[in-house]
Amino acid sequence: MKRLLLLVIVSLALHACGRSEQYFLDESIPRLQSPINQIAHLRTKWRDGNHIETVFYDHRGRVIEAFTFGQSSSKELHYYEGDQRKKSIYYSHGESSTPGYVSIDTVRRDFDANGRLILEYHATASLPESTAGSNQSSYKRHFKYTASGDTLTKLEPQLTEIDTPLVNIDHWERNMKSQLVRHYQLYVLRGPDATHPDTVNHYSQRFAYDPKGRLKLAWFDSMYLGTFYLAAGPDTIWYYYNAQNRLTEERHLYSTDMRNKREVDTTKLSRRDSEVVNLYRKNFINNEYGWSNRKYVIKYKYEKFDPAKHGRLIIPTS
Repeated sequence: MKRLLLLVIVSLALHACGRSEQYFLDESIPRLQSPINQIAHLRTKWRDGNHIETVFYDHRGRVIEAFTFGQSSSKELHYYEGDQRKKSIYYSHGESSTPGYVSIDTVRRDFDANGRLILEYHATASLPESTAGSNQSSYKRHFKYTASGDTLTKLEPQLTEIDTPLVNIDHWERNMKSQLVRHYQLYVLRGPDATHPDTVNHYSQRFAYDPKGRLKLAWFDSMYLGTFYLAAGPDTIWYYYNAQNRLTEERHLYSTDMRNKREVDTTKLSRRDSEVVNLYRKNFINNEYGWSNRKYVIKYKYEKFDPAKHGRLIIPTS
């Protein structure tokens, strides 16, 4: 019996090793699909030495396929007409999804005479096919632009009053060189009652450039942490380039410095809800889970596309 149990354990272990690819890029996500002659070069992304992304570019430097690896994995596949990205297919496997389950979003786009996006057609589905019927849907997103740089969107079909946000501001500020210098977002949903709206996103992020016009620094001068004390992103990101002006490194800093962070107003909450918020605050300040006070070094590596070497997607296995 012991020997049989040992054989079963070894068999399961070998099976798991043989299926490790599924863990880093779900098996239902299509591998490299673009014609070989369309691919010019690729870029791999590494976080603290771990391979987390591969992007393939065409001969005009446009992204045609992009893969992310990990417990959550994904793929983007893009099609162009002239300078416009007319169609994209997004495959996504979530961390908590069962192996083989992938959500799919097919997006078709229309542009105005100035090349600005004005309409997106979304068709969603899922794999495997046994689940696809119950997960198929479609909707449209309309885009308008204000003189101040705001992007206004409208969904079809119309959202119900409950789902319609109370506030939805997505504001972009640019300098005289048309470089993005600030991104402000405020997105508030209706809460269970009128006195408790749900602020989903509220932040202000700023950007600075070097004398060559390259992005060198991004930082949040304000972010709302919400009930669960989740940061909108790294407090600060530094960018570094090589002699060919290609991005080679990013340094991400997350901190518990509260000078650029805003917290939940607990004075209007019940005692129970206030205790929950205070618990999340304590865990954030004490860095209980290791994600509220950390540094990441992200490196980028570029290679000319070699069909013999890269024709079969290289997927990390550890």
